[in-house]
Amino acid sequence: MADWRDEAARAVVVELGHARDGGGWLVLGKVRPLAAEGWYAADLRGRWIGPEHLVRLCVAGAAGGVSVPVQESRMRAGVVRFRVAGPLPAGCDRVWAEVASPRDLRRRVADGLQAIAEAPLADQLAAADLDPVPGGEAPEEFNAEQKSAYRACLEPGVRLVWAPPGTGATRVLAQAAEDLAAAGKSVLVLSADEELVAKFAPEPPAVNPELTSVLDDLAELDRVVARVSFVDEQLAGYDHEEFQALTQRIEHEDRVGELETELARTTELHRTATVRLEETQAALRAARVERGQVEYERGQLEKAAELITELERLTPEHSLSKVNPAHRRLTREQARLSELIEEHLAAAHPITEADINRLDERLTRAERALDEAARVESDAYLKVVALRRHILKARANGVVSEEDRQRHAEQTRRALADLYAEREDLQATAEDRAARRNRLEQRLLWLTEQAIQQHREAEATAVVEGRVVVTEAIPDRTFDAVLVDRAASLRLADALLAVSRAAGTAVLFGDFRLPGPEVRPAKLTQTTAVRTWLATDVFAHCGIKTPEAAQEHEGCVVLRRQYTGERALADAVAYGFLDGDHESVPEIVLVDTLALPELCRPHLRATGWSPIDGLLAGRLTEVHGGQGESFGLLTGYPRRLGVELAAVRDADPALTAAAGTPRALAGLRFDAVAVDLLSATDTTQRALLTAGVAAARRRLYLLADLGAVKAAPIGSALGAVNALRLQQAIEVRQAADLLTPVTTGDIADHLARARESVWLWAPWSEEEVPDLLPAVAAAVERGVDVRAVLRPDGNPLIRALRGRGATVIRARTAHRKIAVIDRRTLLFGATHLPVQGERAEVVVVREGPRFARKLLADLPTEEQRLDAAVPEPRRDRKRVTATR
Repeated sequence: MADWRDEAARAVVVELGHARDGGGWLVLGKVRPLAAEGWYAADLRGRWIGPEHLVRLCVAGAAGGVSVPVQESRMRAGVVRFRVAGPLPAGCDRVWAEVASPRDLRRRVADGLQAIAEAPLADQLAAADLDPVPGGEAPEEFNAEQKSAYRACLEPGVRLVWAPPGTGATRVLAQAAEDLAAAGKSVLVLSADEELVAKFAPEPPAVNPELTSVLDDLAELDRVVARVSFVDEQLAGYDHEEFQALTQRIEHEDRVGELETELARTTELHRTATVRLEETQAALRAARVERGQVEYERGQLEKAAELITELERLTPEHSLSKVNPAHRRLTREQARLSELIEEHLAAAHPITEADINRLDERLTRAERALDEAARVESDAYLKVVALRRHILKARANGVVSEEDRQRHAEQTRRALADLYAEREDLQATAEDRAARRNRLEQRLLWLTEQAIQQHREAEATAVVEGRVVVTEAIPDRTFDAVLVDRAASLRLADALLAVSRAAGTAVLFGDFRLPGPEVRPAKLTQTTAVRTWLATDVFAHCGIKTPEAAQEHEGCVVLRRQYTGERALADAVAYGFLDGDHESVPEIVLVDTLALPELCRPHLRATGWSPIDGLLAGRLTEVHGGQGESFGLLTGYPRRLGVELAAVRDADPALTAAAGTPRALAGLRFDAVAVDLLSATDTTQRALLTAGVAAARRRLYLLADLGAVKAAPIGSALGAVNALRLQQAIEVRQAADLLTPVTTGDIADHLARARESVWLWAPWSEEEVPDLLPAVAAAVERGVDVRAVLRPDGNPLIRALRGRGATVIRARTAHRKIAVIDRRTLLFGATHLPVQGERAEVVVVREGPRFARKLLADLPTEEQRLDAAVPEPRRDRKRVTATR
């Protein structure tokens, strides 16, 4: 008998031949900055790349080149969030990843299975031989079943734990791993659970300070480049010399009035100064005449003064005897001088020396006044001459037009002259900046390679030396204990490979009521080896397929008590044994689509989706995104997923919503979850409801037809929903209340806003929308490309639309009453059939470029393909060709 290793490896090799290739470095998408500083995101929703495929990340341009290493990253629901060491350089706007393709991952499993040597626990599990659950101590806060699961993790052996949603499996896993590590044991936790990853994640490598410095320097250069671009943009069409000349002309013209006013004032001052000069000249002449009239008297007074001086000199210093001859001579001389003095004074009378001094002072003042008046008059004259010259120069530049003034005012407001000077300075340093950038970019390349190598070494060290390793990939190392989360979704071969890494203990947690392993393509399950080792989960392999089998198996712990989630619904559709009375029960809302039947009809057999899929997905995303809540939509049909995901992405700028199958979103929880139960089988509906209960925290939407729910048989998935509805445990809301349809009269208003294109599928008739054809004609006149898809069955709209300039495309299947405007606004016509009230023709409007692109891609829009698919009668073909 062949060893299980070889059989499992051969099964993996069979799948390997069909697995997708294309690993290596790939562009994941555009970088989107987040609110937290240094954190960014990339949207991978709808792509095949999952967290297990990402090896390492960096940020670069669309063509590669300069790159920045990612310091830390996490992926949830198709959105990668990551942190870098500093600001991203200009041009680094794409997330690049080294990706392991699905073929790479399957090859590693095959190689790992073939390389297994001694693995007694894996041999035991391959033989479906589980060890009994041991007794012993356990944390007091655990319930009885959780204590059993905890003890199973601490004792040697291989065991299973069936953990329905909300029963605390993550809590048990975390505590067991922590206590095993404290006891010196090495532990592998195979899980992608965010709580476990965060709890045991190793510290990321320290950021190289030089890397941060280089990024900061490049950011500064980028700011300069951005400033240069801004300045160049602002200066487009600006002529600095013309601006300066115009500035001077405006200044001169604006000063003419001021100069003329100043000239008049200065002229008046000059006239006054001239009068004053003449007055001072007359005063000086008068003073000189008056002074000249007393010249004789001045001479007599001067002689008298000289004699008085001489007389004073003759006075002896000592008294002489009167009989002394010298005394007698002196007395005679004094008498003579006194007599002469009297004669001179008498000749000058009545003029006195004081009169003479007064006349001298008057003459001096007159001379000074004349000097001042002459200076003032000269200054005023020179100013008058200068003003006249300025006025003549200003007038010689010509009259400035109002247009010139407005242009100058706008250029001044925008400070273009300052920007011009700034550009001159920036251009002077352009070569230095370019050289510096080149040096920094070369250094950044080296630092990025170094950082990637450090991360690679740190990851390898964490796997080799880490006490607790939490990962989705199975490392090539033996651990004392291996704990597997969500084991029921793993292929048996993967589960065995994980258990082969356990030296003493292996415990696999999972829920076999949730989606199990998936094999692609599904036809491979026709092969016995594939069906045994890949399409079978570990619980089924051990004979555990029912709740009874799980509870009876001595090697399986069953967690019964539910702490979160909707227990009644989960019990009714999947479990039947859950226990617990908890307050955190999500609110269940049944969204009834019965009143909008036309929107629920599949619009393409190839894709199978109907408008209601995207409309409700987008609207619920808006509602909860606006409240800061996360939202997830579960569908059982991957072909319908494209339109739902497109609508979700349109309505989710915060990147907190997701749409996918239960398998794709397994293990994720959202504040609100919508489960698409429309057109699903009972088996699919059970899987969707089970997954929805596991994923919803606060609210669970059930998208269904209320009529189908009421008519569902007891024991079916919808029957369980109906039972809860009858117990008033479910709120029923109409889809129309969420979508808020409008009247058909708004169609023409939307067409009036079209600027590029309009697509119409089997549009409304003139009776339904009287303004439709005039709105089409007006759009065509504005240059809008209007195209209408109709069946070639004599529809009068064909001729009417062509007459208004629209391009009419004839198709075998024309889906009714759909419009796409400018590839972003969608209009869906429907008949509203409320439970109470009259039926009405309404329109549901939705904004979304991705939703519109998906619809345009799925619905027929290519004229040539349509005409080829719908051949016309031979007699009409020539006429149609000629018309074209």
